[in-house]
Amino acid sequence: MRSGGAPEVFEFYIGGSVGPSLYVRLVDGRNGRLLYEWASAGGYSGVVMEASPAPEEWARFRETVDRLGVRAWEPEYVSAHSCCDVTYWHLRLEMDGHSAVVRGANAYPGSAGPEISKQFREFRAAVERLIGRSIRF
Repeated sequence: MRSGGAPEVFEFYIGGSVGPSLYVRLVDGRNGRLLYEWASAGGYSGVVMEASPAPEEWARFRETVDRLGVRAWEPEYVSAHSCCDVTYWHLRLEMDGHSAVVRGANAYPGSAGPEISKQFREFRAAVERLIGRSIRF
Protein backbone atom coordinates (compact mmCIF):
# COMPACT_ATOMS: atom_id res chain seq x y z
CA MET A 1 0.00 0.00 0.00
CA ARG A 2 1.50 3.30 -1.15
CA SER A 3 0.44 6.61 0.33
CA GLY A 4 2.02 8.76 -2.37
CA GLY A 5 2.75 8.63 -6.06
CA ALA A 6 0.62 6.72 -8.53
CA PRO A 7 -2.28 4.53 -7.39
CA GLU A 8 -1.90 0.76 -7.46
CA VAL A 9 -4.50 0.49 -10.26
CA PHE A 10 -5.99 3.23 -12.42
CA GLU A 11 -8.12 2.87 -15.52
CA PHE A 12 -10.56 5.42 -16.93
CA TYR A 13 -12.69 5.43 -20.07
CA ILE A 14 -15.25 7.93 -21.35
CA GLY A 15 -16.88 7.95 -24.76
CA GLY A 16 -19.75 6.75 -26.86
CA SER A 17 -20.82 5.74 -30.33
CA VAL A 18 -20.27 9.27 -31.64
CA GLY A 19 -18.07 12.08 -30.42
CA PRO A 20 -14.76 11.89 -28.60
CA SER A 21 -13.52 9.04 -26.45
CA LEU A 22 -10.62 8.75 -24.03
CA TYR A 23 -9.07 5.63 -22.51
CA VAL A 24 -6.31 5.97 -19.89
CA ARG A 25 -4.57 3.10 -18.11
CA LEU A 26 -1.76 2.95 -15.56
CA VAL A 27 0.81 0.45 -16.85
CA ASP A 28 3.75 1.07 -14.51
CA GLY A 29 2.68 2.08 -11.02
CA ARG A 30 6.22 2.30 -9.71
CA ASN A 31 7.09 5.00 -12.26
CA GLY A 32 3.53 6.33 -12.67
CA ARG A 33 3.52 5.66 -16.43
CA LEU A 34 0.20 5.92 -18.26
CA LEU A 35 -0.87 4.80 -21.71
CA TYR A 36 -3.79 6.61 -23.29
CA GLU A 37 -5.75 6.72 -26.49
CA TRP A 38 -8.30 9.21 -27.67
CA ALA A 39 -10.46 9.49 -30.74
CA SER A 40 -12.55 12.37 -32.00
CA ALA A 41 -15.39 10.52 -33.74
CA GLY A 42 -16.15 7.40 -31.74
CA GLY A 43 -14.21 4.16 -31.92
CA TYR A 44 -10.47 4.17 -31.38
CA SER A 45 -7.71 6.09 -33.10
CA GLY A 46 -5.23 3.20 -33.02
CA VAL A 47 -2.61 5.63 -31.72
CA VAL A 48 -1.51 4.86 -28.16
CA MET A 49 0.36 7.64 -26.40
CA GLU A 50 2.33 7.67 -23.18
CA ALA A 51 2.47 10.07 -20.24
CA SER A 52 4.62 9.95 -17.12
CA PRO A 53 3.17 12.40 -14.58
CA ALA A 54 5.65 13.75 -12.04
CA PRO A 55 5.16 12.85 -8.36
CA GLU A 56 3.65 16.28 -7.64
CA GLU A 57 1.10 15.73 -10.44
CA TRP A 58 0.11 12.40 -8.88
CA ALA A 59 -0.13 14.15 -5.49
CA ARG A 60 -2.50 16.73 -7.00
CA PHE A 61 -4.57 13.92 -8.55
CA ARG A 62 -4.78 12.15 -5.16
CA GLU A 63 -5.92 15.39 -3.50
CA THR A 64 -8.65 15.79 -6.14
CA VAL A 65 -9.81 12.17 -5.70
CA ASP A 66 -10.03 12.69 -1.92
CA ARG A 67 -11.73 16.09 -2.17
CA LEU A 68 -14.36 14.78 -4.60
CA GLY A 69 -14.96 11.59 -2.58
CA VAL A 70 -14.37 9.43 -5.66
CA ARG A 71 -13.84 6.25 -3.65
CA ALA A 72 -17.35 6.67 -2.18
CA TRP A 73 -19.08 7.01 -5.57
CA GLU A 74 -21.88 4.53 -6.24
CA PRO A 75 -20.95 1.50 -8.40
CA GLU A 76 -23.28 2.53 -11.24
CA TYR A 77 -24.94 5.67 -12.57
CA VAL A 78 -27.65 5.21 -15.19
CA SER A 79 -30.21 7.74 -16.30
CA ALA A 80 -33.55 7.47 -18.09
CA HIS A 81 -31.72 9.26 -20.92
CA SER A 82 -29.42 6.26 -21.48
CA CYS A 83 -31.05 4.93 -24.64
CA CYS A 84 -29.62 6.89 -27.56
CA ASP A 85 -26.40 8.80 -28.20
CA VAL A 86 -25.04 7.56 -24.89
CA THR A 87 -21.82 8.64 -23.24
CA TYR A 88 -20.43 5.72 -21.28
CA TRP A 89 -17.71 5.97 -18.67
CA HIS A 90 -15.85 3.55 -16.48
CA LEU A 91 -13.38 4.02 -13.64
CA ARG A 92 -11.29 1.45 -11.82
CA LEU A 93 -9.14 2.84 -9.02
CA GLU A 94 -7.15 1.14 -6.27
CA MET A 95 -5.37 3.56 -4.00
CA ASP A 96 -4.12 3.37 -0.41
CA GLY A 97 -5.95 0.13 0.34
CA HIS A 98 -9.29 1.30 -1.06
CA SER A 99 -10.77 0.27 -4.38
CA ALA A 100 -13.60 1.58 -6.53
CA VAL A 101 -15.11 0.28 -9.73
CA VAL A 102 -17.65 2.77 -11.03
CA ARG A 103 -19.45 3.16 -14.33
CA GLY A 104 -22.13 5.29 -15.86
CA ALA A 105 -24.28 5.84 -18.93
CA ASN A 106 -25.42 9.45 -19.42
CA ALA A 107 -25.43 9.78 -15.62
CA TYR A 108 -22.79 11.09 -13.23
CA PRO A 109 -22.11 11.39 -9.50
CA GLY A 110 -23.62 14.61 -8.19
CA SER A 111 -26.14 15.02 -11.05
CA ALA A 112 -29.82 14.13 -11.03
CA GLY A 113 -30.06 14.03 -14.84
CA PRO A 114 -27.93 13.53 -17.93
CA GLU A 115 -25.97 16.74 -17.33
CA ILE A 116 -22.32 16.22 -16.43
CA SER A 117 -21.90 17.27 -12.81
CA LYS A 118 -19.27 19.74 -11.62
CA GLN A 119 -17.83 16.91 -9.51
CA PHE A 120 -17.38 14.59 -12.53
CA ARG A 121 -16.08 17.45 -14.70
CA GLU A 122 -13.40 18.16 -12.07
CA PHE A 123 -12.41 14.50 -11.96
CA ARG A 124 -12.14 14.32 -15.75
CA ALA A 125 -10.02 17.50 -15.73
CA ALA A 126 -7.71 15.86 -13.17
CA VAL A 127 -7.27 12.87 -15.51
CA GLU A 128 -6.60 15.19 -18.44
CA ARG A 129 -3.94 17.01 -16.38
CA LEU A 130 -2.22 13.66 -15.76
CA ILE A 131 -1.89 13.00 -19.49
CA GLY A 132 -1.16 16.64 -20.32
CA ARG A 133 -3.97 16.90 -22.84
CA SER A 134 -7.42 18.49 -22.72
CA ILE A 135 -10.14 16.57 -24.58
CA ARG A 136 -13.29 18.41 -25.64
CA PHE A 137 -16.44 16.46 -24.84
